[in-house]
Amino acid sequence: MTLMKRVTSSVLKKAGCRDMLLLAAALTFAPYGSANAATDLFHVMASEAPAYPALAIGREPLYGESFTHFPWANPDAPKGCRLTESARGSFDSLNPWIVKGRSPTPIHGVLYDSLLAGSPDEDMVAYGLIANRVEVFEDGRRVVFHIDPRAVFHDGHPVTASDVLFSAQAFEKNARPFWQLMLKRLEVRALDERTVELRLPADMEKTAILEFAEMPVIPEHYWRQHDFGATTLDPFLGGGPYKIGKVDAGRRVILSRVENYWARDLPVNKGRFNFDELAYEYFFDEISGFQAFLAGDIDKFVDGNARRWQTMYDTQAVRDGRIKRYLVEAWWPLGMNGFFFNLRDPRFADIRVRQALSLLFDFEWPNKNVFHGAYNRTESYFQNSEFAATQPPMKKEKALMERWRDDLPEEAFEEAWKAPVTDGSGRDRENFRRALDLFAEAGWPYTNGAIRNRDTGEVLSFRILTNSQSQEAVLNPFFNNLKRAGVDAGLEVLDNSAYEARLRERRFDIAYRFYIPPVSPGEEQLRMWGSPAVQRDGVENLIGLDSPMVDEFAEKLSETRTLDDKRLYARLLDRALQWGVYVIPSFYDPHAMGRIAYWDRFAMPATRPKSGTGAETWWCKAAEQKAASYPVENDRF
Repeated sequence: MTLMKRVTSSVLKKAGCRDMLLLAAALTFAPYGSANAATDLFHVMASEAPAYPALAIGREPLYGESFTHFPWANPDAPKGCRLTESARGSFDSLNPWIVKGRSPTPIHGVLYDSLLAGSPDEDMVAYGLIANRVEVFEDGRRVVFHIDPRAVFHDGHPVTASDVLFSAQAFEKNARPFWQLMLKRLEVRALDERTVELRLPADMEKTAILEFAEMPVIPEHYWRQHDFGATTLDPFLGGGPYKIGKVDAGRRVILSRVENYWARDLPVNKGRFNFDELAYEYFFDEISGFQAFLAGDIDKFVDGNARRWQTMYDTQAVRDGRIKRYLVEAWWPLGMNGFFFNLRDPRFADIRVRQALSLLFDFEWPNKNVFHGAYNRTESYFQNSEFAATQPPMKKEKALMERWRDDLPEEAFEEAWKAPVTDGSGRDRENFRRALDLFAEAGWPYTNGAIRNRDTGEVLSFRILTNSQSQEAVLNPFFNNLKRAGVDAGLEVLDNSAYEARLRERRFDIAYRFYIPPVSPGEEQLRMWGSPAVQRDGVENLIGLDSPMVDEFAEKLSETRTLDDKRLYARLLDRALQWGVYVIPSFYDPHAMGRIAYWDRFAMPATRPKSGTGAETWWCKAAEQKAASYPVENDRF
């Protein structure tokens, strides 16, 4: 979860360090437990005593010297019992970090520790775990982590710098592509038994420091004797708050809390990981998992289906309070979910055609009548992030937009872009009339029952390319409106490999894409939207966009080194893309993975973190009442 929470660099000017904090350096290292946080900006606790540093990029950490535990965790929470959750699918391997095999993904975050632990309350902030000191040199391009001498794996073997180096090498060779791509550009060295040096290349985002610091540290002495890149159903040696207990291959995994876990009383862990066991039951479909939950065999159910959440919980257990529910707002960037035009096609080269098609897209009717109002319309390429252009442009933005006045409508200087809204009837006459007018202005008048090209008589026709039918409900009203207007449109559903091949070959009219940006937008935006003139890797962007205005804002965004400038140019880029109408936005679920239902057998703190569900801070009422454990029925082991 914490790797999804990546923002960008900024400049923080502190005592005596102004000259060192150039635009490229944006790291704050504030030790909690230190009485001199300001002057220890690059020298976190010079003493050998554990300092547990706070590391922040572009902002002040929320928790400083008095940090003893996260405010949404109860340090006095009782331990005990078992929490059983459902998981979808199956598994044939216990290794969740590699590409091979199907792994039980819910288990990956509690089996190993990392140098630092991400803060669920803050973007781009982490606190000390294995590392109890951090030093920064050379404008933030060299970082030194000092390992807490108390850190051990479950067999009592101490965690050393050699383990960190081995972990980086194993993840670079065998882990999922995210790790491989990131680690192959980093230089990692063991300076001595308890000191690790990290070096970043000059063009790499500082966010990589936190990403590296949150990499699991695996035991070299164990994995030297085992193949980290191979699938396995054998419980392996761990180092985190839980270890693998019982395994029923493909059906069930039980994790056991480590009683003598070395880091259980650190501020980042106190009040968390309270259950003696975490059990995951696997079901091939969500409906089976949901029925098992209603029957009481599952304690907690994360419901990803908005329609079910609205219509299928009218049971006695919910009515009398034995089942409780709550919603969690999505905490990650949601990006642009929609139907992207292939701008190489001359039919879509005219913005008026794209605007007309957007006016015929009716989101309001299916959202009300099919989705029970559960979804929101996507409107930003950085949806649900601090980089989204959701407000009218500020004075500084307007000044930078001024030279592109001929490329933007007048209203872009005074208001935020909004997707067209219908009256929800399914037959919005005003939008329909405006769409026909725009078609005619663009040379596609309504003639003989169809939208036809004025010069050739060609009927406007296109297919929407997709690899699933997930958008069918929202497309049906769109296709109905298109048929009324005389546009020949349809859906072309391909398997994933054929779909990706068509995209690579740029052979599509309109393609459904779900683009999720990184939390720290940067050079990848230039690759996504930049014209051939500015592409640095020689790859043409997917939709064939060629806009000098977009190029300028994307280039500036790729070059920025402060958080304020990131916000500025990301929002300018967002506005350029929004007003260009290069996509018909679809919808997003504001509570995806955040509909939580649970049996009233548990207690929890009154507040929850900004990110995640906060379930790792729950405890069971039976343990609270000093019962030995919560009785588990139907235990198949």
